[in-house]
Amino acid sequence: MAPSGKYDKIYTVTSVHHLIPIKLDLAKLNYTHRSTLFATHCHRFNVHQFLEASSYPPDEEISKADVVVLGWIFLTISETLLERLLSLQPKTAFAAWEFLKTIFQDNKHSKIVELTTELRSLNIGDLTVEQYFLKVESLFALLTNLGSKIDEDQLVTYAINALSERFPHAHHIILHSNPFPSFDTVQFMITLEEMQVSRKSRTNVEASHTPSAPTTTTKVYI
Repeated sequence: MAPSGKYDKIYTVTSVHHLIPIKLDLAKLNYTHRSTLFATHCHRFNVHQFLEASSYPPDEEISKADVVVLGWIFLTISETLLERLLSLQPKTAFAAWEFLKTIFQDNKHSKIVELTTELRSLNIGDLTVEQYFLKVESLFALLTNLGSKIDEDQLVTYAINALSERFPHAHHIILHSNPFPSFDTVQFMITLEEMQVSRKSRTNVEASHTPSAPTTTTKVYI
């Protein structure tokens, strides 16, 4: 029978994954968004204090609720993080929560530098415009999750750095715009020029394969 009292609501949760669908993952660097989501649901169920305080008065109801929140943490992290957390054998939700926070915060600044450098030095290479901008957006999302403050003008600047050779016309317009267009507008402009370049290339290829008109020889009789 479910315990009664202050924390009744947490025992009605049949699947924590429905409440917190984002798994904490080092590879995705998604600590900021995921921790916000997790804490929000803890507030909803009146158990947020288990993430904020390291000790409580001895009480069976509190201990049982703390174990439930600890279980939520176990179930909403990646397999790699789970293995690391289980090796610690945390006794409380607070201990687990702080351990995970430390993992993500320890190398935060060096990771921001690394990702910013990658964003600045992106090369479109053989990527399509769609693939290139997805890469830019992915790096921006990772930096945002780490708390980096990159504004839209900076993002546009980084994004167009690698586009001058393949898309000189749009690059020139964007670079000399004041204010800068939005990131979505930049993507549209580059996509449009990609379509124009592709269409022109197809036209040239078709023209080169069109047979010339036969030459007519006129005989002259004397």
